[in-house]
Amino acid sequence: MRKLNWCGWVPAVLAACSLAHAEEIGIGVLNGTAATEAAFRQAEPGTLAEEGKTWNFIKPAANAATTVSSLKTAAGVSTEASCAINPGYCASNGIFASGRNRDYLLMDSWAGIRGTENVVISRLPDSMAEYCHVEIYGDCNDSDRDMLYTVNGLTGTIQDRGTFSGAFQEGVNRLTLKYVPVTGGTITITGNGASQTRSAINAVRLTAPSPGIVTFTATPSEVMEDSTSGAVLSWKTWKCGAVTLSTRDGRDIPATTEDGTGSVTVKPDATMTYILSAACEDGTVSKEEVTVTVRKQEPEILLFESDKKRVAPGSDEKATLTWSTVKAESLALTANGAEIPITSTAGAGSVQVSSAETTQYTLTLTAADGTEKSKSLIISVLAENTPNVLVFLVDDMGWQDTSVPFYYKDGQPVVTELNVFYKTPSMERLAAQGMKFTNAYSCPLCSPGRTSLMTGKTSARHRVTNWTAVNAPTLNEYSGGLPHIRAPQWNMAGMSQQEIPLPRVLKDAGYRTITVGKAHFAPSNQLYSNPANLGFDVNIAGCSAGQPASYRGEDQFGSGNTHVPALEEYYGTTATEDRKRNFLTNALTLEMKKQIKAAVDENAPFFAYMTHYAVHQRHDQPDPNGDYDTYPSGTSFEPGVSIGGNLRNFGTLIGGMDKSLGDLMDYLKELGVANRTLVIFMSDNGGDAPIQQSYSGDIPWLEKISAVAPLRGRKGSRYEGGTRIPMIVGWAEADSSSPIQQEYPIPQNSVNHDIVAIWDIYPTILNMLKLKVPVGHQVDGEDISPYFRGDSSFHRTQKIFQHFPHHHSYANFYSTCRKGDWKVIYNYMDQYAHTDLYSGNGYRTAGRFPWQLFNLKDDIGESNDLAQDPAQQERLMRMARSLIRELRQADAQYPVLTRNGQAVGTAYIRMPDFPDVDSDGDGVPDLVEDANGNGVIDPGETDPDDASSFVPIRQ
Repeated sequence: MRKLNWCGWVPAVLAACSLAHAEEIGIGVLNGTAATEAAFRQAEPGTLAEEGKTWNFIKPAANAATTVSSLKTAAGVSTEASCAINPGYCASNGIFASGRNRDYLLMDSWAGIRGTENVVISRLPDSMAEYCHVEIYGDCNDSDRDMLYTVNGLTGTIQDRGTFSGAFQEGVNRLTLKYVPVTGGTITITGNGASQTRSAINAVRLTAPSPGIVTFTATPSEVMEDSTSGAVLSWKTWKCGAVTLSTRDGRDIPATTEDGTGSVTVKPDATMTYILSAACEDGTVSKEEVTVTVRKQEPEILLFESDKKRVAPGSDEKATLTWSTVKAESLALTANGAEIPITSTAGAGSVQVSSAETTQYTLTLTAADGTEKSKSLIISVLAENTPNVLVFLVDDMGWQDTSVPFYYKDGQPVVTELNVFYKTPSMERLAAQGMKFTNAYSCPLCSPGRTSLMTGKTSARHRVTNWTAVNAPTLNEYSGGLPHIRAPQWNMAGMSQQEIPLPRVLKDAGYRTITVGKAHFAPSNQLYSNPANLGFDVNIAGCSAGQPASYRGEDQFGSGNTHVPALEEYYGTTATEDRKRNFLTNALTLEMKKQIKAAVDENAPFFAYMTHYAVHQRHDQPDPNGDYDTYPSGTSFEPGVSIGGNLRNFGTLIGGMDKSLGDLMDYLKELGVANRTLVIFMSDNGGDAPIQQSYSGDIPWLEKISAVAPLRGRKGSRYEGGTRIPMIVGWAEADSSSPIQQEYPIPQNSVNHDIVAIWDIYPTILNMLKLKVPVGHQVDGEDISPYFRGDSSFHRTQKIFQHFPHHHSYANFYSTCRKGDWKVIYNYMDQYAHTDLYSGNGYRTAGRFPWQLFNLKDDIGESNDLAQDPAQQERLMRMARSLIRELRQADAQYPVLTRNGQAVGTAYIRMPDFPDVDSDGDGVPDLVEDANGNGVIDPGETDPDDASSFVPIRQ
């Protein structure tokens, strides 16, 4: 398709004149209905589309090359230059309208490029034969997108965070690259990688450069104090002669240049800015600055390592510990807390140690000012009863998506219609030889739950409180967010690199750490998008994607940014047996088998993280390993809920997942390690089965979804269906003669009704493997391994809280706390005015009482809200304070209140307005002791839960 060659309106006199400024060529994309060439002529000039400047326009088509020739300069002079654009997507932002200036028209339409898609501008005029300045204008739509551009080897990024509003800002909707080298009269622009979202091209402007400094850099730009190597200042000039180099404070530095290039090494004592001046052939002087930052050397342990991670039990095998430090006044080494004598020279040294048991060695540096820093390592003594661990994590599996009953009433299992519908014999097998937890919890969504598993922390503490975007960190609010309330600046980049993930601890202790399947820890441009960086020795198919583009091998597991990587072996045909073998769930299972066998062959204990993409959407692809025909159609679970095709497909995904569990347990037995392999089965969040109730206009859709009945809500929800998960722990093969099973004789066919959480797994596994939580790593989870010993006197703390300061399709801005049988919910949108969500159909949230209170023992479906029951007001006040204090202790982030797009406040939790409640019976109402109603004890306030802490009411 060849379009356009229109050159914008220019007065004839100006077109005939010589160029008064550097030669420019501007190219704009046109796709919009209102954004036309005629509209451009009629619109008022803007800051980019200035009065009297000619613009060339091109109307591209997706997946086709479009070319415009004889491009004109801004002065209206025809050239031989041409522009060819080959986008994969074209769209209009719809922002141009009558009354808006030409800048809006230029930013209205865009062409998207990624991978090999590109823009090629060739046969540039002589003034741009060697270099040109390139400006790229990009604005894709109202969603957040990071857009990378590469132009003849130079790169830059636009962080698009909303539609154009009239102003251009570098890095937000404009990218400027100066002195781009021109090759053969051509520049080529490419965008994001092939698996990422596209980079938008709205307009491009090329400018002929003046003589000047092309580059001036410092390598490195940051040096430590007393550095002996310093930094190298390098430069390249174009059409310039001599150069001078000086510091900002006026000290000259000898510098020479040859063929326009030069370099010099500098060793500043403090942070210094250097100025390079070049005499240009046109008589001007070009200047550029670069700063070398000098960092103060802090006391630090540079190295602390062992030449062995594990030793055989009962041997005289020794390990050598080596260290190197800077600015250490003294050094101390301990083994499981007991000091070991050491000597160091210039902060470095080594010592040989022998360990009769798994030992944590800690090196502590004390600086002259008393500052202490520590590093730890573990040398494992792995005995015959050292267990292997298989964590089997299912994606989006609900509490009732199984034939194993998790609902108990009056101590007896209740087999629900969903239990009858699903077929999970392998889960039944594991439950029969292990322990079933009926009150296990994760987080509302996948990335938070997975991060909690890896860190042992609640989402409020690790701050990955939402699912991480595929390509780059974004706020990730559903449908662009709400007008008066938004999420805080959570850890959008995923798990913090300051965390010490579970697999790293196990790897350091000598375990082979394996992950196969979904990761979803961070966006693709972040370190932890690759699970290998968390400490996994092996990563297969784990990336930034939160769901598979396709479950099918014949589709090569899809394309784009949710393509499942590294499974080329399973790109099969549509033959029945091929489809069974190459379906994603089975392919991942086969890969896990290979990795477990490799560990067993090397006699290495293993931590295997089998993390399925199933049973996440998409639900239109049945698993051929799950029997589709066993799932009926048309049957109603309850009024308005029937079994459609996608639910039958979902049933096969459950079946295929269950087959994977059974296949791995069988294979562990075949390898002879099943009796010392612990299996932990769980889901990453609440269920998301394609079951939906009918609903009326006065009740929002997100409150009436019933995917895991009898629980209310589903994935993401503040109700139990959003966070309660199926969990089973058992040995892959029950064997009373196994030494590790004698230590942990998990009662077979047992049921545990205590509250447990996914963040308990971190300390539990470490304790069972006789390892310790690393020094400095704080965990919220509790060691629940006493349950596996059959210790009936042990009970984990029977309290759990959730925090979701986000807008999601299934939930909005809430925090919850469960203590025993009681659960309290705080709804931020109900408390704060102007945060209405459902005003269109007569349902409003703002102004409702923001608290909800449920007795889960009597009301598991959370249908009877007791928050305003006078008999429960004291309970609500106590639980509200408990929730608030838990969140404060975790340093939680809260929703942000906004007005006209700007933050105006923080949506903190407010205590219930019950002025007469006196929880501790000291004669002073709670809201007098807690005068500001924020639930914490501020200076001058007393504790409403402590009768000994009060101020007489007259004061």
